[in-house]
Amino acid sequence: MSKKALLISDSHGSDEGMLEVIKEFDDVDAIFHMGDIAGAKRLITNNVKCLTYIVRGNTDHDYDLPETVKISFAGKTVLATHGHRYVDYGGIDSLMYLGEENGADVVLFGHIHRPFLGKYGDLVICNPGSISRPRQRDGMCTFAVLNVDDGGDIDIEFYKYEPELPEGSRINMYEITD
Repeated sequence: MSKKALLISDSHGSDEGMLEVIKEFDDVDAIFHMGDIAGAKRLITNNVKCLTYIVRGNTDHDYDLPETVKISFAGKTVLATHGHRYVDYGGIDSLMYLGEENGADVVLFGHIHRPFLGKYGDLVICNPGSISRPRQRDGMCTFAVLNVDDGGDIDIEFYKYEPELPEGSRINMYEITD
C-alpha cells in the first residue's frame, strides 16, 4: 500500500507557517520533523491525526526528544536525525555511514536549512530545508513529501513556501557572486 509523509525541519518557532502546511497536507500517513522545533511539539501533536516523529535539533535543549528515530514506513526503513552531529563533522559521508549501519533505505536530516536530495546506491538522503529560515539562494521556505508507492519505489517532492508575514518582518539572504 502506498504511503506518504510530510517532511519538515528547522521551524524555529514559526508555528503559524508550519501549522498552515500541516493543514494543507492533512492526508499524509506520517509527519517527520527533523528538529529545531522551538516549542512546537505540542502544536504538531495536537493538530494532526497521523503518526508524528520528531527528533531533537541542536537548539532543542529543553525537550525530551530522541536524537534519531528509525521506523518502518511502507516497507522501507526510514531514519530521521537533525544532522548536526553528522554534517558538521563528516558531511554527507557521515549520513551515508549512519544509514548503512542502520540498514536504512531513507535518511532524513535537517540543520543546514537548505533542501537536499541525494541517492547513493539504494540509500536516499533528504533534507527538506527549513520551513522558516531558509539559507538557499532563492530565500524560499521549503518542505518535502516522501512518497513510497505500492511497488516500494521512493519519490520525494519538494515544495516552496512563503508565509504571509507583515512587511519588513522577513529578511531574505542571497549569495553575492562575481
